[in-house]
Amino acid sequence: MKRYDRILAVMAVALMAVIRTHPAAAQDVSGQEANEQSGAESLLRFIEIGGVAEFTVSRKQSSGGETSTSTAAEQLEMGIGIEPHAWIGSEFGWIHEHEEDHDEEAEGHDLGIFTGTIIVGPPEGRWWLKGGVQFLPFTMFELAEVHAAHDASIGPFETHAIVDPLSFEFGSKREKSLLLGVSLGQFLGSVYGYYGDDARSDEPRSGFGAAMGFKKHLSEEDEIAFNVSFIDDLGTLAGFQEEVFEHRGEPDDASHGGPTVDSDERIPGWSVATAIHYSGIAFDAEYMISQGRFAPGVLAFDNRGAHPSAWSLEAGYGSELAGRSAEFALGYQGTSEAVGLGIPALRYFTVITVDLWNDTLFGTFEWIHDRAYGTAEGGSGENTNKYTLQLGVEF
Repeated sequence: MKRYDRILAVMAVALMAVIRTHPAAAQDVSGQEANEQSGAESLLRFIEIGGVAEFTVSRKQSSGGETSTSTAAEQLEMGIGIEPHAWIGSEFGWIHEHEEDHDEEAEGHDLGIFTGTIIVGPPEGRWWLKGGVQFLPFTMFELAEVHAAHDASIGPFETHAIVDPLSFEFGSKREKSLLLGVSLGQFLGSVYGYYGDDARSDEPRSGFGAAMGFKKHLSEEDEIAFNVSFIDDLGTLAGFQEEVFEHRGEPDDASHGGPTVDSDERIPGWSVATAIHYSGIAFDAEYMISQGRFAPGVLAFDNRGAHPSAWSLEAGYGSELAGRSAEFALGYQGTSEAVGLGIPALRYFTVITVDLWNDTLFGTFEWIHDRAYGTAEGGSGENTNKYTLQLGVEF
């Protein structure tokens, strides 16, 4: 190591001597450094990097008297946006989320989610083509705390809660897809096709969907929006795939209404959503339902085929708390004939989020009350209260 130190020292002395005796060489060196710095700055103009890190402490109480406490790195998110040209942009995101499973033995495992898309279209946004691995726009709510860099539709809606909305759990799907969107003034529309694995078959399955919406900006922060969405097959959604079709052939198929007949039948789904943001008050609502009943051997409820639906209502208000900007939110969510999807029948929640430092460090307190389906409907009949304190850093 001493020998390498001496070599470096000699090279440094020689370089200084060259610079002193040849000023042009010094200018070349400084010019090269300036060019490199200018190139780096030019590159950074096209790249945006952001992320969120959230840490939580939770306590859950059930109606049976059981209590549990947990701590977790609730979510770690990293995203990169690149826009090398006014017509071309791309997004790449990775989310490491602490997933709370409804099965207590499996609760707390980690979920890795990756998205990557390229969007092409004119800067004024008359049309856009977006392809890659992305969440399909059937549900307007997005994964909690994940914000899309390109707002190429009326959504997504940003939930105030830590927990994902029940309508998101019901209607979310991340898939390889290609979406074409069109904007005609205040009216927007999109059609998309998707392709991916299906638990009902050994072969991948393709499908399609569409959405049409209206969005009007009343001011810089105030807006009103309405949206109608369609997907050709509810069975391809994540909740149906995981809770219904992946249980095929398992001993407890009866408890899940596991698929025994007609599992390949396509049942379309519809969703309507609205958002009203005015004078610091935000109201977001979404309702989704299947177009028809599933076969009793696929998804059952009350001794017949289920006709599942889900809804989410949120109201929020921005104010100050102890001299800090804060947001207060109330929520009411629910499902119908969806016991086979493993999600609650009803949910109420209250959320308070306070900006602790410079829109970067924030604290959130959340209370959630969940009511499961009754035992006569195939559920546990339990009610649970969950109190969560979260500290987050956003950059």
